[in-house]
Amino acid sequence: MDKIHFAKIRPSAKIPDREIWNAGLDIYPCFDEDYMIIPPHSTALVPTGIASIIPIDYYIQIYERGSSGSKGIKYSAGVIDSSYRGEWFLATTNINDKPVLITKLEIDKLDNTVKTLIENAYIVYPYNKALFQGVVHSVNNQLERDEITYSELLDFPSERGSGKLGSSGK
Repeated sequence: MDKIHFAKIRPSAKIPDREIWNAGLDIYPCFDEDYMIIPPHSTALVPTGIASIIPIDYYIQIYERGSSGSKGIKYSAGVIDSSYRGEWFLATTNINDKPVLITKLEIDKLDNTVKTLIENAYIVYPYNKALFQGVVHSVNNQLERDEITYSELLDFPSERGSGKLGSSGK
């Protein structure tokens, strides 16, 4: 049976997990500081503190969770290949006009005035909540590859042909 092996690079890292009925493995941030700020309209690499061995016929595609996507926190890259052994970093894009604050501080336990000030200044995302999810996909390593000319390629039938974005009219 194939198995994904995870290793903690930092002791406080959380190994990706999932409920049996969910498709995605929850992936958590892991950094030493008390918080991380991602400025508006920018991308930052959020460390996870984990590395992996993924069987050769699989890869992990990173996707937003509903809770991150609904806050304007988007994922900007997407594949963890089976050959990669380094730390996973989550390319996290803030599409908001306010900075994103990933914080270890429990905002809900603060005085309401302080809590309101923080929530007015930042998009707050709790450190202990999964930031993204990884879905395991299989790779078809048996497909052969060859090179043909563009003219030969155009001879293959296709309803869409070389129609660009929006060309289907759907």
